[in-house]
Amino acid sequence: MSTRSSTSWLFYISLLLLSFLQASTTELFDDEAYYWVFAQFLDWGYFDHPPMIALLIKMGISLLPGELGVRFFIVLMGVATIWLIEKILQPNDKKLFYVLVLNTALLQIGGILAVPDVPLLFFTAIFFWAYQRFTEKETLWSALFLAQSIALLLYSKYHGILIVLFTLFSNIQLLKRWYTWLVIMIAIALFLPHVYWQWQHGFPSIQYQLFERVSPPYRFSFTTDYLLGQLLITGPLTGWLLIVSALKYRTQTSTEKAMHWSVVGTFLLFFISSFRSRTEANWTVMLMVPLIVLAYQYLKQENSLSKWLYRLLPFSLVIVLVIRVFMLLDIDPIKGIPKDEFHGNKEWAKAIREKAKGLPVIFTNSYQRASKYWFYTGDPSFSLNTMRYRRSQYNYWPMEQQLIGSKIMVVGSMDVPRLKDSIQTKKGKLATEVVDGFRSFSGIILSSMDKLQPNANGVLEAAVSINAFQQEVLDSVLWHRPKIMLIIYQDGKKEPLVIPTGKRLFPDFVNQVFVRMPIPDTLTKDKYTVRWGLAVEGFPEPTINSKVYTLLSARK
Repeated sequence: MSTRSSTSWLFYISLLLLSFLQASTTELFDDEAYYWVFAQFLDWGYFDHPPMIALLIKMGISLLPGELGVRFFIVLMGVATIWLIEKILQPNDKKLFYVLVLNTALLQIGGILAVPDVPLLFFTAIFFWAYQRFTEKETLWSALFLAQSIALLLYSKYHGILIVLFTLFSNIQLLKRWYTWLVIMIAIALFLPHVYWQWQHGFPSIQYQLFERVSPPYRFSFTTDYLLGQLLITGPLTGWLLIVSALKYRTQTSTEKAMHWSVVGTFLLFFISSFRSRTEANWTVMLMVPLIVLAYQYLKQENSLSKWLYRLLPFSLVIVLVIRVFMLLDIDPIKGIPKDEFHGNKEWAKAIREKAKGLPVIFTNSYQRASKYWFYTGDPSFSLNTMRYRRSQYNYWPMEQQLIGSKIMVVGSMDVPRLKDSIQTKKGKLATEVVDGFRSFSGIILSSMDKLQPNANGVLEAAVSINAFQQEVLDSVLWHRPKIMLIIYQDGKKEPLVIPTGKRLFPDFVNQVFVRMPIPDTLTKDKYTVRWGLAVEGFPEPTINSKVYTLLSARK
């Protein structure tokens, strides 16, 4: 075995072992627990994401228990992504390549978290590898490989479509070749099960991402945070060098050109988006693949710049080590800084379980808390999404229906009105209350015209359709007579305005109910964001039971 080959084996085995150690000894991040619940209900789609992360977790927990089971295939994918980048590059200077990777904290630490970003990154590497083979030689097998990589990319996270589109824009002549259309048709066919799931459920992911995601009014910090976030996520110390090198490199092949278009196009798209709403730094995570490839190609020719990688490597490794140790050890929080998501979860869940004394636990407006409680106690929990929150996958799962009529304990934040008791946990104080005969119906879907407008007298008339994704929910709700409410969200006010429609769901209103209600003349803006909701006696807040609609002023 050559020295170069031995170095490669040592690099990947060391990284794999270290990642497994980290994965098995670090408690779950909030969203990881939520995706673990996804895995309890395997499906072709979910409210928030495509199904890839759920499938990977399901496979992992079928082999291993605990956090390591949740992250097992994620760790393999994280390390395999680096190997795939090396395979695409075929670097002559492997030392430079490994130093480049070791300066990038995201590939080392982020690669152990069971979140959709990791399979997105992995299948981005697969996509570029498949595209490289397709452009070198168009055959049926290379076309099938590329089509499958596109489908798997989209099954990981919707952001993957940007990689596909910018690759096509970089080589628009591809549309003149029938093999390209074969790739497109096969990829669409493979992705159809997820599209069908979205259609069955009213396209909730599109509704949320484009219309329901709440963002405060624009602040200049949205843009500066986005730019700073890109430097940190690609570094943290060498992010500037990685981005500058990738942008300055003159591409030589179709694959490199596609990578360059992907980097510039995605960065620019989200930069423009940052002037409208908050843009998360990790939305560009798939760009780590083209960034490393392009930066390596440039830096191997520029010794003066590549020297910075070697100079900054010790500092980058120290930062990574500090983060790893922090994640591993259950360190008490620093005064003034709230407890983080990786520590204290077991004690937090235990305290709530003891308070519940055997009762089922329902969390208001927090799919993260419900998921973590379920994971760390083994007791199924439920997140009830009320008027002050948003919908989540819990609106579609059957737990709520199973709890109707039961004695339960409700847990919420301390600002939840009318919860009469509280509990002090290692992660802060929570409001609680025991409820007899629990009733709520967030699984009911109410729908109406997208734009609602009162008449000249300020009276709103609308037909509200009634539906549910589980027939048993619809069957039971009709006998509990929940009240239909119109929930109006006003900018700058935490509490929405709730207006009773005067209507309930009766057995007579199986498919549709007609509401006629006055709209307060204090609502003077041209339009408001509204939802339909249901309220029942004995529970403090109505649930949200619809997508977002627009309420227009009577003056329109």
